Amino acid sequence: MPADPKKHTVRLKGKAYTAFRKSVHEKYSGRCVECGRYAPLLDADGAFDVFGCGHVAHIRSRGSGGEDVKNNVRWLCPKCHLEKEHGPKWSGGGK
Repeated sequence: MPADPKKHTVRLKGKAYTAFRKSVHEKYSGRCVECGRYAPLLDADGAFDVFGCGHVAHIRSRGSGGEDVKNNVRWLCPKCHLEKEHGPKWSGGGK
């Protein structure tokens, strides 16, 4: 009996990830699911700013097998995303 084929993991790049990010922003109306603050998709110049724009946050990280699919992500403001991923010292919530 042959071994089961390896499951294909959904990992988006480039334009596909940009479109995915936009769809997640729309799903949550740009509101951070943690604090409720509005986190824009892009800054005033139409570019992504890591400290000023919202983030796609994976519920199950890509490193542990999580995928770029809507039921595995949520929208977070930069502060909440940094705190979730790196702890309060990175988001200004701790010293």
